[in-house]
Amino acid sequence: MNPGDGCHEEREDALAAYANALAWYISGIKSYATKAITYMNTWAKTIKDHTASNAPLQTGWSGASWARAAEIIRYSNAGWSTTDISAFENMLRNVYLPEIIGGSKSNGNWELVMMEAAQGIAVFLNDKSSYDKAMNIFASRAPAYVYLTTDGSCPKSAPINGFTTCSQVEDYWGQYSFPQNGIAQETCRDFVHTGYSISSMSHIAETSKIQGSDLWTTAVGTRIRYALGFHSQFELGTAVPSWLCGGSVDLKGGRSDFEITEVGYNALHNRLGVAMTNTGTLTNQNRPDGINRARIILEAVRLASSTEVPSLQQLIAREPETLQPELVLRILLTYLPESTEPAQYISLLQQLALGAVHEPSQPPLRYVQPGKELSDAEALHQVRNIHLLPIAEGQDAQAGCTDQLSLFLLHRARRIDAETGLIPEVQQLLEPFVDRDSYLRTWLISNLLPLRRLDYEYYPQNDDVSTLEAFEKLEGRPAIDALLSRSYRAGVPEKPQIARDIRGIVGPWIYGGNSRKRRKMYHDQRRSSLTAPKLPEQSTGPPEDEVVAGWSDVNEWVLDFATRDFIEAADTIEQWDGPSDVDYDGYGDIEELDDDLSRGLAKQYARTGLAAIYAVTETSHYILEKSHGVLKKLARQSDLSGPLELDDLQASSVLDLSQDYLDQLTEVYLLHNALLRLDNPLTCPEQASLSFTSLILSSCLLCQKLARPRNSRNLATMALFGRREEHMEELRKTLQKVPFRTREENAWAEVRQWVLWLRDWQYQADDNASHDREGSLGVFCKIKRVDVEIELLRAFLRASCYSLAVNVYCTSGGHPIPDDILEKTVLSVAMSFYDGASNGNRTRGGIRKASDMYVCLWTKE
Repeated sequence: MNPGDGCHEEREDALAAYANALAWYISGIKSYATKAITYMNTWAKTIKDHTASNAPLQTGWSGASWARAAEIIRYSNAGWSTTDISAFENMLRNVYLPEIIGGSKSNGNWELVMMEAAQGIAVFLNDKSSYDKAMNIFASRAPAYVYLTTDGSCPKSAPINGFTTCSQVEDYWGQYSFPQNGIAQETCRDFVHTGYSISSMSHIAETSKIQGSDLWTTAVGTRIRYALGFHSQFELGTAVPSWLCGGSVDLKGGRSDFEITEVGYNALHNRLGVAMTNTGTLTNQNRPDGINRARIILEAVRLASSTEVPSLQQLIAREPETLQPELVLRILLTYLPESTEPAQYISLLQQLALGAVHEPSQPPLRYVQPGKELSDAEALHQVRNIHLLPIAEGQDAQAGCTDQLSLFLLHRARRIDAETGLIPEVQQLLEPFVDRDSYLRTWLISNLLPLRRLDYEYYPQNDDVSTLEAFEKLEGRPAIDALLSRSYRAGVPEKPQIARDIRGIVGPWIYGGNSRKRRKMYHDQRRSSLTAPKLPEQSTGPPEDEVVAGWSDVNEWVLDFATRDFIEAADTIEQWDGPSDVDYDGYGDIEELDDDLSRGLAKQYARTGLAAIYAVTETSHYILEKSHGVLKKLARQSDLSGPLELDDLQASSVLDLSQDYLDQLTEVYLLHNALLRLDNPLTCPEQASLSFTSLILSSCLLCQKLARPRNSRNLATMALFGRREEHMEELRKTLQKVPFRTREENAWAEVRQWVLWLRDWQYQADDNASHDREGSLGVFCKIKRVDVEIELLRAFLRASCYSLAVNVYCTSGGHPIPDDILEKTVLSVAMSFYDGASNGNRTRGGIRKASDMYVCLWTKE
């Protein structure tokens, strides 16, 4: 098989997977892990076999890197699914391991890389049998590849090669004298293939140590040590002696330098303290010129910590490969002081979002090579001890935010608030990015905007300052109580601003639902790229059930408040137009709710207004006027005919209260906790309920005039569910309370009109009409008309309104009271005066009243 026939792509992808896995493990940047997983999943689904003569070598090259990448990703919470892991295991077990586990008779670099791969695969598969087999083959190949003078006059031979004499081994090696330790089987071929082999030996020794067997302290470590030292001297320019390879060696092999010393040098020199001068010199020489990644990261941390943003921007612009956007955001989040004014770094954030950071032009900056005072080992150690904050906080990721910059901004906002309490600076930070991501905009509207108004605009003198953390935890009805706790305080001279606060604080808070129940909305979405934000295609507003719940809590608050201060509650209803009346401070186009939901919310708000009228327990003329104002407002909003004027009793005949509507009403609907029920016809904003409530308010007004004040719920209960005895008792008490003086006949005539209207709301000023029909409705509707007239006659007589009594009951057409009953009634009242008289003189007291009554009523003809 030609090594270029897919081999290059496979090997490069395996190396890329390993490099990304390392980058993920060191930096914690998730995109590296995602890329590594993508490489591994793609090949697991694609490759079926390695073919042709080069198959074992190709399998070893790729398999060694695949195994290391997979081991890191699997055990670092990188998000690799169990299904994908299983598929990758099957690939290694069925495609790779069979090709390499048997060893090779070819040059040593073949078998060594094959055993390196077999060892790593066995570790990943937890396959002890394969692991032991690979280690046994390695144990025979290592001494046959690197020579030690203790081996004898010539190198050892691997059993698989079958050499039995020194001459066979020397011909195989191409070297005929062995005066020094460290000569390798392929030294005289070239240093590239020799380097491959030493690298594989180093990797096998290091993996073995991780698995519990430290080969570095054995002959294997000694062979690696001398092999590295021997070959490094020639890489550094030492002249090649004539006895070695005929006096000439191929250092580069036409492809690469001898850059395989790091693992062995770290294990033997750094960890075990073995002196390795040549190897150390070559190792440092082969490292990248100038500053390495560790120093770059440390300098970025230093610049962020000292708020040197222009210099940090310059460093990012010059080292984009190291300082990638996600790493920069985490450094800023962790180390940039929260007190830093956002204006200093907003431009940098915008450039990071676009994927290209440019060097600042003003003021001119001097570029400083960072970290020169640190050794490589010190720099790497410090970087490993850096603990960067994650970009995303749990609640945002769970709620569906996928844009990296938005996640950073939200996390940064909370940290600024927690450390400084500077909400205006949080707003300054977020506003340039508000249209970047729907989740960010919703969060700003539903958290930052209401909190800013609460603490800085509406109530700046209040000492009870909230925090974003506490604000985000607000939920349900307690949240409404908290948000409106400053809107009304008893005894405070300032005019309450409830309508303003619902419009400007509560409304925006409800819009976002505080992301309270949105944790799973975007659960299956993949994280988006920092440089390519996209608004989600689905709805960006809050879930409908959360909107309904939020506004329902507001309605309940208003209703409860009405029981404490109806005047202010009525003002609120008149000044605020409901859930559609919200001030979002101009933050772009706010997604509107669908028409059906909007109508439903408006209807429920109107229901709240009607409920408030029935919830109020106090009564006064002003309360009735405010109730009437609420009723007019609700009629306009609901496109219904407006209510009667409070004292317009003549217009009542136009009101249509169907029997079907009245039959729906039960006493349960008048209970406080039932007023907002969706099935309550009493508070449903329809023409029938509006008309009924209008009649109740007019009735309340008449009761006020009659000095028998009653609230709306009292009269509705009386009218709908009162018994005859209760109606009669109420009528008699009402007539006893009439505030007019004796002989004020015009006033008493008006009292009669009021009482008869209260008895039957459909009453017209036609005394000849029949008013004892079925289905009549009113405050005294259970009392027959004649019985009402009798009670009125008694009141007239007690008030000495004899002429009025004669005019209404004796001379007017229709005779509201039959003559025999009229006579008995007059006689009964007269006798009560007679019996109660304390003096028998006919010109004084009760005797006189009884006499006057008789004269007026029985001499009428």
